[in-house]
Amino acid sequence: MRTLGLYALVLAFAASGCFGGGEDSPQESKGEAPAEGKGPAAAGEAKTTRAPSRLYDGLEERLDLLALGHIAEVHRDGIFIDFGTPSQRAYTFGDWNTGWLKQGADGETTYARVGLRGRIYFHADEKRAHRVKMRLKPNGTAAMTAYINNVQGPSVQLRQDFHEVEFTLPAQHIREGENYLLLVFGGTAPLDGEDVAAAIDWMRIIPGESFPEGEFVPPVLDSLVSAVRVGGETRRAYVARRPLEIRQYVEVPRDGKLGFALGFEGQGTAPVLVRVSTDGKPTETVFEGEATGEFVEHLVDLSKYAGKIVRLEMVAPGVGAGRVAFAEPRLLAPKPKAAGELAQPKNLIVLLIDTLRADRLKPYTPSSRVKTPALDDIAKRGTVFEWAISPENWTKPSVASVLTGLYPQTHGARKMESVLGQKALLISEHLKAHGFATGSFIANGYVSDRFGFDQGWDHYTNFIRERKNTDAEYLFREAADWIETKKDGRFFAYVHTIDPHVPYDPPDEFLKLYDARDYDGQVKNRLTPKLLEDAKGNNPKVVFTERDKARLNALYDGEITYHDHYFGKFLERLRAMGVLDDTLLVITSDHGEEFDDHGSWGHGHSVYNELLRVPLIFYFPGNVPEGARVSDVVTTAGIAATVTELLGLPAMPDVEVPSLVPYLRGGTPARPSVAFSDFMDDRRVATAAGAKLIVRGNLTATLFDLERDPKEKEQLPVSARPITGRYLRVLLSLYSGADNRQRWLEGGEGRGAKIDTESSKLDDVTRKQLEELGYFDNN
Repeated sequence: MRTLGLYALVLAFAASGCFGGGEDSPQESKGEAPAEGKGPAAAGEAKTTRAPSRLYDGLEERLDLLALGHIAEVHRDGIFIDFGTPSQRAYTFGDWNTGWLKQGADGETTYARVGLRGRIYFHADEKRAHRVKMRLKPNGTAAMTAYINNVQGPSVQLRQDFHEVEFTLPAQHIREGENYLLLVFGGTAPLDGEDVAAAIDWMRIIPGESFPEGEFVPPVLDSLVSAVRVGGETRRAYVARRPLEIRQYVEVPRDGKLGFALGFEGQGTAPVLVRVSTDGKPTETVFEGEATGEFVEHLVDLSKYAGKIVRLEMVAPGVGAGRVAFAEPRLLAPKPKAAGELAQPKNLIVLLIDTLRADRLKPYTPSSRVKTPALDDIAKRGTVFEWAISPENWTKPSVASVLTGLYPQTHGARKMESVLGQKALLISEHLKAHGFATGSFIANGYVSDRFGFDQGWDHYTNFIRERKNTDAEYLFREAADWIETKKDGRFFAYVHTIDPHVPYDPPDEFLKLYDARDYDGQVKNRLTPKLLEDAKGNNPKVVFTERDKARLNALYDGEITYHDHYFGKFLERLRAMGVLDDTLLVITSDHGEEFDDHGSWGHGHSVYNELLRVPLIFYFPGNVPEGARVSDVVTTAGIAATVTELLGLPAMPDVEVPSLVPYLRGGTPARPSVAFSDFMDDRRVATAAGAKLIVRGNLTATLFDLERDPKEKEQLPVSARPITGRYLRVLLSLYSGADNRQRWLEGGEGRGAKIDTESSKLDDVTRKQLEELGYFDNN
């Protein structure tokens, strides 16, 4: 909206270090009693004081709400959307497939250009008419028609230059929860290489059929995020004239609390409320108080909402002179117990078990029939991440993310012919540069030199490309032989086994553990790659009987147990060498496998959790907590940053996904617990706090309540869980629209990692090798 906008102010004051609740805060003034505060008993006790260092003792910051001001919903008699700034992305789904083009500035006015159609997603508290006012400048069009939730609404005529237009969205077409506003223009004209219909400055969406009386001052012009001086003290704050409501969607941490200070630039006092809204329950007021001429600290207990997605509403009601300041609002939680002296691993082994879905393992499903005693023992003596999500549903992009710490959109290795660019820094290159011997033992043809994965290895071998036996027995043997020669120095071994992948063909002794009956059906062990391919789709060439399905599941489970048998022998050999106790071991997978969970088979075709949820286990006695379980959602793309930190090495310079080490130290990172996944460029997924949002390339969206529906059988519209849906929508929008994914949460501005995507034309030999693994198309 303005060149010195909300986003710039947020970053400026976040960097200024003027944080009012840390241990270096001013001590309590002598002779000054704590201020009175009121908090409804049902919502937990609300405490207030002018001594932040005492009030926040034992607590640590989990989320700085002011630093996320660019995604706060600004309500002043409705929603205000500031186009041409990162805050726009929360309403335009990161500009992904929604018709929004370049952003720019015209003097003090910032704007976003739009093509023939522009899409906007906004929340409505209730089903009633909404009035829309917007400021825009047309380009090659003289008319605009609004559609609300796919129903045609009013049309308006446009003038030249920037001007305001307004129209009403009828009540019968408004939904409680998420609404979809489509702006359709009469035409476009070329502008800076784009077909542009208009430039949009700002939009206001207000419940009701008319606008409130009085001049409207856009919130950014009123310095919504600013340094404000009250009672001789300056703090960064949300500060504005009344009435004002700031809404932020968050996941409340365990034993969470909301800390903030209130101040009033004016005569007398001003009333203030803090409310909490959750899906399916009435909004609760958790704090009632007054802002005065001095900053006063408040601490509100939110523990009853722990683990839930909520909407925090900071409200300054009424009208009048003076500005209310909500200073330094943040979510807090108890500090973890300080960890003792931690050992540093000498070596690293990453074991990636191709095609292993998490729910087949006892550490994830205790009732599972699948026998994996070696893995179970490591899980009991290490740390298990219960909700590790893969960034893609097939091998190449998932493994590229594991080895680089980059999201698939950044590293670009997302298609069958894609090659991981030379500018992508792999863990192998980073560790080799710091004195590690590096060896890879890989049994998937996609993770090969043909596709750019041969970077940074002293010893590189791909069992598929070299026509070696890919059974776990042989991979583990060769890896152990190499480790034997490197055990006196520091080493990194990447072991990529493939036994649970088609063709399913475990030795009989392992198959009979799960299916000892005679079988003469259509499932032939070595032909399962083509069989599963033919069973996919709406009109499959192959339809399995219940007996066939039982056989396929038994074959898969037999492969997992066979693999575990030789994994156990591998561990025994490492112990005999004397290296296991010096080695950080990470166990994970690239994706899972579907067995008719959602009407299909194999992988590479959907983004349900049988494909995305994978095991993630860290093991290293003396460093990694024994028997710990992490319930937060994480992404396997965080492995790269985690292992480099645990090994005591400098961070990889371009890594986008933060380290998981805070979890391994008994704490929680100060950021949302969310995992993003893609499928090619057709689906975007966000998983967090027991919920999951899928947005398809055609912009249809589906929400799943994973707590009530863990098998993802009930597709919900986003409006069915409006607060949860909005939270996931906003996070996924920031991720989708970020230019710099290292800083996606902060708005994604600036220069991020740029990987030149390459392509490789598949030769007949490579194609045949991939088809033997079931890769007939893009899976």
